[in-house]
Amino acid sequence: MFDPNKFSFHRYLKNTTFRKAQRGLAALEFAIVAPIFYLLLFVILDGGRMIMAYNSVAHVARQAVRYAVVRGTEASQDNLRFGDAPATDEQLNTYLQSITASLELRIVTTWPAERNAGEVVTIMVEHDFEPITPFLPAMTLTSTSSTVIYY
Repeated sequence: MFDPNKFSFHRYLKNTTFRKAQRGLAALEFAIVAPIFYLLLFVILDGGRMIMAYNSVAHVARQAVRYAVVRGTEASQDNLRFGDAPATDEQLNTYLQSITASLELRIVTTWPAERNAGEVVTIMVEHDFEPITPFLPAMTLTSTSSTVIYY
């Protein structure tokens, strides 16, 4: 005779069909979520790399202006600066490449005609940033710095 306490259809479905339906579901969920997670992770990492590269480009622009403003025409008359002033583009590029060996930079310097004290020198530094995430475009990071030549 049939005893309902010993056999439950609900318990039967729960133990057999549900387990069979759940088998492989974790792998499917991982296959859906993992690419989105890794793409988001690499976009965040590229954003951090880009901010670091821009910070380096801005730092180089500031350092270049500092180097140039103390090496004007009047500085060449100082006995302590023999051969150091007035600064040339080659000296400036050599100095900047020595402090930033890891970045490939393009440096454009706009000097005044005479390079006298009180005139403005402007330096623009560019760097081509290549992200590692395939969907992000390459971009050029640019920083410009200018100030007055001291002497």
